Amino acid sequence: MVTMPSTIFACDIQMKIWQRIAEIHNMYHVPSEDKRAQLIYGASGAGKTYILKQYHAQFLPVTKPEKTTKPIFYVAFKEFKKSTAEITRFLISELEGTTQNSRTTAAELDAQLISLLKGLEVELIILDEIQNIASSYDGIEFQRIIKYFCYLIDSNKIRCSIIFAGTSSAKRLITFGRTAGKFDDDEQMSRRQMRPIEIKPILPKTKNWIACCNWFIQQVGLPNLTKDEHSELLDRIYLAYSEHTMSTMRDLFLRNNTRNAKNYDQLIEALFENFEKYAIGAVNPFDYELLTKKQLDAYLNEQDKNLRSQFYSGLC
Repeated sequence: MVTMPSTIFACDIQMKIWQRIAEIHNMYHVPSEDKRAQLIYGASGAGKTYILKQYHAQFLPVTKPEKTTKPIFYVAFKEFKKSTAEITRFLISELEGTTQNSRTTAAELDAQLISLLKGLEVELIILDEIQNIASSYDGIEFQRIIKYFCYLIDSNKIRCSIIFAGTSSAKRLITFGRTAGKFDDDEQMSRRQMRPIEIKPILPKTKNWIACCNWFIQQVGLPNLTKDEHSELLDRIYLAYSEHTMSTMRDLFLRNNTRNAKNYDQLIEALFENFEKYAIGAVNPFDYELLTKKQLDAYLNEQDKNLRSQFYSGLC
């Protein structure tokens, strides 16, 4: 098990994701174990890609005189892919394989991909932004893509397993085969996956939220915030966080002006400035005159109620 680095805020869900990635990765080293895939999904900016890239960074390519190995093959589908051929060509390209022409058969593409994965000794494949494959209207083609991914997971020709990651739309990977729609999918992806992990927003006024804030405070170099002394600042940071979750937190805190803050007053000035530059919210939470504590409390109470309702409905 690879220790989670200090570059990641270690809340419950982040630790769970890291451990699950490591478990899926370990299946490469235990061939007798039933090989499974894993889906990680959540809203844009929730921190999926950051965790995946941090895990990838622990296993960078190794170049030796005789060959180069790439333990983790990470790739993000930044552009729309609508067929298995497009997906396979893209993966070959990202592995720096020879570009194939349009007349290359599916079998030839498949053989080249497998050859590259084996030659580079890939142990784990991470496919990010997986929602950018096919569309909800391409039922037949999406079924082919599902079957193709099932084939890669099941294949005895490669031992590496697969991590899928994306927005909530990526859940189609595991729900497609269970729906009573037009297409009868006997190759259910859900049977080849560990239980999917959803990154949900952190609830306000919780231990996880205080721990999250203090992880970023530690990057700045100031003393930790406490619930008793700094409740209003914690709530104002939460209002900013609720816009785009972790991506907003990085935009707010991981800047030169915040790192240069000598005290909380200077930090708040820097947070105000960064919110104006990088966020899109109509109200700047760090404007204490414009946003009163009473208004802030009203918003947080409603936000807390809505998030808890979503959380418990997901358990039913």
